Amino acid sequence: MPLRHERLGEADPDTLRRDVVDSLQRGELSVLPTETVYGLAVLPSQAAGVRLAQEWKGRPKDQPFTWHIADVADLEKLEVKVPLAAQRLIERYWPGPLTLILPGKDGQTVGVRLPAHEFTRSVIRECGEPLWMTSVNASGEPPLTAPDAIAAACQGEDGVAILVDDGASPLGVASTIVRSERAPLEVLREGILSREEVLTAAADLILFVCTGNTCRSPLAEAMARQLTSEAMGIPAEQVLARGICFSSAGTAAAPGSSASDGSQQAGAEIGIDLSAHISQPIAPSLWQRAMAIYCLSDSHRRALLAEAPEIADKVELLRPDGLDIADPFGGDLSVYQQARDEMHAAVKERLGDWWP
Repeated sequence: MPLRHERLGEADPDTLRRDVVDSLQRGELSVLPTETVYGLAVLPSQAAGVRLAQEWKGRPKDQPFTWHIADVADLEKLEVKVPLAAQRLIERYWPGPLTLILPGKDGQTVGVRLPAHEFTRSVIRECGEPLWMTSVNASGEPPLTAPDAIAAACQGEDGVAILVDDGASPLGVASTIVRSERAPLEVLREGILSREEVLTAAADLILFVCTGNTCRSPLAEAMARQLTSEAMGIPAEQVLARGICFSSAGTAAAPGSSASDGSQQAGAEIGIDLSAHISQPIAPSLWQRAMAIYCLSDSHRRALLAEAPEIADKVELLRPDGLDIADPFGGDLSVYQQARDEMHAAVKERLGDWWP
C-alpha cells in the first residue's frame, strides 16, 4: 500500500488522529512521533497487525514489544505491579524517556513507557487500549530518526499505512530501560537518562544536614556510604545500585563550595576522598524525598522543622544520645578529627536505620 506521509504541523490534528486510530484498528501499522525516536505502532488486539510488525522488524515471535500508555492510570489495564523504586521513577520521569520492566501476571514481565508526545498519547487514548511500539529499524540495526529516511524505508512496505511527521525528535536517543521487577534495579540500556541518575532517583535517600555543607555533613555522608559498603561487603561505588543513596546539604549553604580543607584532611586519614564534594542548600526537593534526615546539631533540626513541620517524624539528630556535634569550622586539624570521630561513632550506631 502507498505510505501516507502527514506532517503534523500542516494537518488537522483531530482528523489525523482519527485516521491513525482507524488505520490501527484495521490491523495496519503507523509510525508515530515521540520525544526519543519515532515508533512503529500496532494495536496488540489486531493479530494481523502484530504479525506485520514482527515481519517488518525481523523479530522473533517470542520477543515482546513495549507497551505505550497515555496516562499512568493505564497501568491498571496491563495488570502490572509497581514496586516502590519504580513508582519513584514514574513520578520523576513520566511522561518521558524511560521504559520500565514491571512484574505482570503469572510471573511474566511487562515493558511499559509513557511517551512525552501529546499527539501520540491522544492516539492511544482514542484507541481505548495501550499500543505496542518499537523503534523504526530492523532488529539489530540502529533506529531511523529522520522522517524522510523513515518514509523511504516504509514506502511500499506491507502494512505501514501512515507516517505522522513531527520533524526531528527532540532527544533523538532511545529511552533508558530499567528492570524493576526485582531488587536491585538493573539498567538494561542507557539512553538520555544515565544509569546514575536513574538509580539515584529510585533509591532510598539518607540525608545529612549541617550549616554550610562544607565541614560536618559531607564527612557524615561519606562515612555512611563507607560503613554501609563495608556492611554489604561491596565497594562504596556499588551501594547506589543496592537502592541506598546518601547526600548532604546545609541550612545556610552557598551552592558550589568545596569541602573544607580540615574535613578533607580528616577524611583522608580514614580513606575518605571529599575532593569532588560540592555544597548545596537544603531544599524541598531533598527533604520531601528523603527517607531519613540526620542533623548535626539541634539548631539545624529546628531550622528545618520551621520550614517543613510535616517532616518531623523523619528528622533526628545524628547522635543517638541527642547531643550536638560541634562545628569544627575555623579550628585546627585536631578539632576536625574530634568531630570526625564523633560522627563516625554516631553513623556506626545509626547504620541499622537503613541497612539491617
